[in-house]
Amino acid sequence: MSTHLDYKGYKARDHDLPDQDDHVLNLQFSWHGLVKPVGSAFIGTSPEFEMALFTIVFLMNTERSTVVLVNIDRCQVELVVIRHGRSLGTAYPKLLSSNNRHRRQHLH
Repeated sequence: MSTHLDYKGYKARDHDLPDQDDHVLNLQFSWHGLVKPVGSAFIGTSPEFEMALFTIVFLMNTERSTVVLVNIDRCQVELVVIRHGRSLGTAYPKLLSSNNRHRRQHLH
């Protein structure tokens, strides 16, 4: 069985284009004919890394919604995992801050 995801584009943060300091990308896609208006994914990581990371968060808690703050490289990221019963409903990263972006804004 083949699964196709139709990438619809990205949503820039604060009207900036993504650059080498971005680690999380907000994007829109459709899957099985349904549009996901806002989604997010890590930039430059492997699918295995994401699966391992979100599996750990999923197994850490049995609550319907779990939010974990982590520091990855020079960024603070919020990992969100939503359960549907005993199954994973959705999981996504949300970039909270980037030291590189913060430093660059103060230099201008």
